[in-house]
Amino acid sequence: MDLLTLESLPVELQKTIVHRDLAAGETLFGQGDLALSFFIVETGRVKLVRYTSGDKEVTLQIAGARDAVAEIALFSETYPCTAVAEVNSRVIVYPKELLLSAIRNNPDLAEDFMAMLVRKIQDLKIRVELRDIRAAHERLLRYLRYQTQSGQQGVVNFDRPLKDIAADLGLTPETLSRSLTRLERDGMITRTRLQITLQNSSAA
Repeated sequence: MDLLTLESLPVELQKTIVHRDLAAGETLFGQGDLALSFFIVETGRVKLVRYTSGDKEVTLQIAGARDAVAEIALFSETYPCTAVAEVNSRVIVYPKELLLSAIRNNPDLAEDFMAMLVRKIQDLKIRVELRDIRAAHERLLRYLRYQTQSGQQGVVNFDRPLKDIAADLGLTPETLSRSLTRLERDGMITRTRLQITLQNSSAA
């Protein structure tokens, strides 16, 4: 039993699950809205941001296909952030109360949900680790190596604007551009406009 195999879920929950299509730039939910649903991205990409004092925008997550969005909705009255589709996207919408009931009554589903949370915690640990690397080119290289762990060996395909990737890494677009140039000059990467190949992807 898992959340992405809808026919494996309890019938009561299946009947209430819907799909929602989002246009690029459309808001899925806003910071402070009542938390009524949990979501998984089926296609596309959804960005989660939190607005702090002074309207500063902090990116919390970029959710791609098969990624969960707003797990905290199950245990909170309101959403603590805003979710916006970066590109045309489709999400699966699970009603909060019925999903909670299904998790309580189905150990297999509860285990699947816990595994999903563990993966998200691991992603957060990686983000914190990257932010602790002071040298911009070393931070970028570590980020690229993490990206290759889940994709084609040694190859990173960029399907997002570089300015967004720079923001995720806590860099300015100019610093990211200089870092890419340095890594290429040092023979660590080769690149085209949308693809980077690591020349020594097994290095620490």
